Amino acid sequence: MLTLLKLFGTFFEIGLFGFGGGYVIIPLIQEHLVKNNWMSIEEFLNLVAIAEVTPGSISVNSATYVGYKVYGVLGSVVATLGVISPSLIVGLLIAAFFKNGTGNTPQNILKFLAPAVIGLILGSGFTIGITNITSLINLLIFVIVLLLLVFTDVNPIVIIIATALIGIVFG
Repeated sequence: MLTLLKLFGTFFEIGLFGFGGGYVIIPLIQEHLVKNNWMSIEEFLNLVAIAEVTPGSISVNSATYVGYKVYGVLGSVVATLGVISPSLIVGLLIAAFFKNGTGNTPQNILKFLAPAVIGLILGSGFTIGITNITSLINLLIFVIVLLLLVFTDVNPIVIIIATALIGIVFG
């Protein structure tokens, strides 16, 4: 029972402070998984890869997987409820608070949250990059992909498929 409460509390915190989308919560998830010894860093990186390619949000996919790994099907349900509860609560509170009001308060909140979200995404990218760029070839692939994304109009799906094929051939 204590594990279920810990799962719910952990993913409630992740859902509460993970404003801005899936990539923002990656460092939060990593911190909690390592702190609670629920997953190794290698397992976490596999979790992120699977959560990204699975339909749905990274946070919900991650919570469901970790919950299942830690406590089975019931753990999946509890962790998933934990990660979605803050959004539901905050959404209902905002809707109730601004139901009759007018003004720019919601837009102002989002305007000031945007730079923080960008910083969290960059931090997440740095964490994943530092862990995965373990060889010269990985660094070279990273630089090429970064240049393609910044300086060309190549579709990211094409890049993902190409790098997957490179991994299959040379992996």
